[in-house]
Amino acid sequence: MFGGDGGLSGVPRHLGQICETISNTVDLTVASDRNVGGFDHAVQIGACHVEMEGLRSSLWPVSIIKGWIGAHRLLTQQKWDLVWLHARLPAILVRLAFALGFTRLHNNAHIVMSYHGIPFDPGQRRIAARVSRMVESFLLSRCPQMHLIFLSSDMVSRLRDVVGSSILDRHKIHVLPNSSNLGTIPRETTHMTKRNLVITGRAGYQKNYALAVRLMDHLPENYILTLCGNGTDDRSFQSRLLRQVRAQTRARIQFSGPVVDVGGILAMADCYLLTSRYEGLPIGAIEAFEMGLPLVLTPFEAAPEMVAAHPLAMCLPLQDLPRDAVRIARLVETYRKNRAAYSDQIKLAWKRKYPYAAWQARVRNLMQEILADKIPNHASFVHDVR
Repeated sequence: MFGGDGGLSGVPRHLGQICETISNTVDLTVASDRNVGGFDHAVQIGACHVEMEGLRSSLWPVSIIKGWIGAHRLLTQQKWDLVWLHARLPAILVRLAFALGFTRLHNNAHIVMSYHGIPFDPGQRRIAARVSRMVESFLLSRCPQMHLIFLSSDMVSRLRDVVGSSILDRHKIHVLPNSSNLGTIPRETTHMTKRNLVITGRAGYQKNYALAVRLMDHLPENYILTLCGNGTDDRSFQSRLLRQVRAQTRARIQFSGPVVDVGGILAMADCYLLTSRYEGLPIGAIEAFEMGLPLVLTPFEAAPEMVAAHPLAMCLPLQDLPRDAVRIARLVETYRKNRAAYSDQIKLAWKRKYPYAAWQARVRNLMQEILADKIPNHASFVHDVR
């Protein structure tokens, strides 16, 4: 399985979930750029981890070439039964190698590609989205048949509208929504007067942290914002954000950097905020849902469906920040008035919408379907990993 950046983020967590679901039955190798905590869970479960320079997103040609050559060497050094692409850059590099005939797999290996988001959805940079449309059309038309895994049927339709049915129908389509698994839910710790909004995710254009910071200018003085994720501990990143708000607001913004114990951070929160320009189905928001927190989401693809399933959530464009701040504060205060009852309702709704055991069963069934020609006794695959 190919990941990208080795930090703590959604794709490594997703790969860890897959590893813990099927590692008892198949031998797993996970490739990524230098591991800085993101793939520790996969290694602990027993997956072989290969560090490879050039798999994290980059525009530096030398790094990209190193990633391409490294991926080719890994793919051709063994007879793999399945190659599963996750992160954006290695998914492009490996498929390009297949499309150009640079890399050929032994043993009639199955190629699996997970779309954790559509790379030209609204919110993407305009030029990047235009290039992505051309790249996806070319790769899907030239690559060998692949198993394409989407987070929703809507994502399939949007990709079909761009590349066309004749190209997409060359491949096998599967739908596998995300889930979350915090494990033992930590005990919630509530401050008597403060209200803590939490965001989790890698610092960058996608998460639009600047919008979250500007929102704080309009929230009450007892509201604080905690930013967690790779890059949020970078001083230059912090300085750029803090320059956008009033001096008195800056003291109410906290930067936690990469966080191993996401549950511990969420346990101290009163609301989960996600200001992303675009998303697929973010595991961070599902984890907050599992924790029993209210959600405030911008209108990315899966947000309306998530809000509809949640007892105390809202989807806001955050274009009128003074008005939206009033609505957010009202939501949080409602939650705080009866936190225990609302938290239980939210956790129950999560079990109905995103149950982890059901997700694991879908992963096992998917692997059984894809590897039907590789595993003589299909029933044992499902039995062994339960």
